[in-house]
Amino acid sequence: MTMRALLLLVVASCASGTPTPTATSTPTPTPTDSATSTSTSTSTPISTPTPSASGSPGPVPTGGSVLVGDINAPKNFNPKPTILKMQQQLVDCFNQARASNPDLRGKVTLRITVNEAGAVNSVEADPSAGGHANDPALVSCIESAMKDGAHFPKPGGTATVVAPLVFRP
Repeated sequence: MTMRALLLLVVASCASGTPTPTATSTPTPTPTDSATSTSTSTSTPISTPTPSASGSPGPVPTGGSVLVGDINAPKNFNPKPTILKMQQQLVDCFNQARASNPDLRGKVTLRITVNEAGAVNSVEADPSAGGHANDPALVSCIESAMKDGAHFPKPGGTATVVAPLVFRP
């Protein structure tokens, strides 16, 4: 009889006690809660990008890489070291463009015009070369970065450089 009374006491105490939520407890949805409730609270905040009224792109992705292909340039003018030094800026431009075009990746061939002092006059995508990364935002960013930070050797006049780039997330 003592064993039976003890078992009855344990069952009764477990069934009658309802734990009181504290400030640190997290409600756990039950299958019936999820069917009737439109939101549940969690202890971990989830950051969801919300479009702004101005329609600006979401957060800037990170990572990515760029492969610089064989560059076509005039004889006695080697622009490749300068372009290789700019790889991080190229990847930064790629990531900025991916904020509004998440599927952006692939090849873009740039036509870079360098003046006699070694400064960049213009950068444009070569449409005849094709490529999936021929994105106006990407090319515009690369042009700004090159005009601001590229210091090519003096080409001995104006030079046009054709540089194939392959971007990967």
